[in-house]
Amino acid sequence: MPTRHVLTVHGWSARDTSMGKLAGFLGGQGFAVEHVWLGGYPSMADEVHLADSARRLGQLVAEMQADGRLGPRFHVITHSTGALVVRQWLAFEHAGGGAPVDNLVMLAPANFGSPLAVMGRSALGRLIKGFGNSFQTGTEFLHALEHGSELQERLALSDRLSRDGDRKSVFSEAGTRPYVITGLDVFRPMGILGESAWDGTVRAASAHIDPQGVTVDFSQRGDDGLPWRRLWTRRGPDSTAFAVLPDRHHLNITEPSERGDTGAGRLGRMILQALRTDDAKGYRQVRDDWRAVNAATRTLVQPDAEARRASLDSEEDLGPDAFNEHYQIVFSVRDDTGLPVNDYFVWLTTPTENELASGLGASVSRPEEYALRHVLKKVHVNRRDASRRVFHIDRRVLMKQGGLKSAMTPARLPLLAAGLSAPAPGRLISYFERGDAMGSGLIPLRSLTGDGEQFLKRYATHFIEVIVPRRPDESVFTVRASG
Repeated sequence: MPTRHVLTVHGWSARDTSMGKLAGFLGGQGFAVEHVWLGGYPSMADEVHLADSARRLGQLVAEMQADGRLGPRFHVITHSTGALVVRQWLAFEHAGGGAPVDNLVMLAPANFGSPLAVMGRSALGRLIKGFGNSFQTGTEFLHALEHGSELQERLALSDRLSRDGDRKSVFSEAGTRPYVITGLDVFRPMGILGESAWDGTVRAASAHIDPQGVTVDFSQRGDDGLPWRRLWTRRGPDSTAFAVLPDRHHLNITEPSERGDTGAGRLGRMILQALRTDDAKGYRQVRDDWRAVNAATRTLVQPDAEARRASLDSEEDLGPDAFNEHYQIVFSVRDDTGLPVNDYFVWLTTPTENELASGLGASVSRPEEYALRHVLKKVHVNRRDASRRVFHIDRRVLMKQGGLKSAMTPARLPLLAAGLSAPAPGRLISYFERGDAMGSGLIPLRSLTGDGEQFLKRYATHFIEVIVPRRPDESVFTVRASG
């Protein structure tokens, strides 16, 4: 018998009533209203961690299954932060698979952070959002939601990535099937923030649950003479069902019967398609169908798409750049003793052969200047851990004709790389080479393994763990003859 029970989980600062229109929609589509369960949690309490909500969710699921309110198998639909709560619960109780969830539909999930998390912790955020709540805004939830948080990487390493080759995951095409639907419209008050490729709260690349990961160790050298590199393994399905809707924003993504669909009822049809999927073949079909949705969204960047952009039922007057695909890259840097490196600089470049081998650039090149001015849209240093930094990169500007390639000279390799330099923390310690005031190295980004497989993926978050050699000066320890 098809699963009819649905559990919905809301986002930060919201309540379960925020999912009411979605519940009503599901009730009208054959999911009995009494079987649509709404989950609530106090995300605005400063002392509550996301893990606390996840553990309590597990307890309530067991209670509801025991008394019959929830069936032995059920679906889950989350909004925004709710995706992290549910993924944490699954990581706690079903990390290797076997969860009672058939289909997990994540609407605008903050899987890899939100630009608004820092604002929520500010004095202004506490005044506005915390008024009437003892000026609390959920400090620990907001730390979890901040771009580059350690929790986001830890969750990814439990369900989508592995450093040691383990492919076990809570997710599978025939078990618990994950879906992500996110938008690119921006509700009017958020347009002033100047973010790119987002829905007013979450970036498209932050929502996608297919991250990439790699460890780059400058203290060792590979056979190619470059720093030793190891790609992280994919847990669960190689790719998941992911869709970007051009005319949905963070608020109306939970309202399938309301405004926002260029194709009438498209969001509702997609949610129902996901919930009615019951095997691996059906899941792969959804994945293919949604890729076609993304392909159509991508065409809105073209100059001849002005009429189609104008026909979108959007709150904002969206120009072509709103539909550019972006990469999100999370750098975390430590030295080879395990200590974090908090002071470093990263830039994008197309290196010469000598620079790639040595890791050094004589001066700022034309490609580097172009990348800094046009390709790199935002850089965020995590407030809790300064060794973690997040880069938001405009893929279309990077790849387009007349873009970065036009800034290359014949001496430069057709290779995108990230340069990393770290100043010596003091007179007695340096990084990379002993005694260097500013050690540096280069990381090839397009193909990290040399086999042609591209590391950077459309609409995705990429974790780059960097290890740099820590070099003490000879005077740190000396031996003198006695007498």
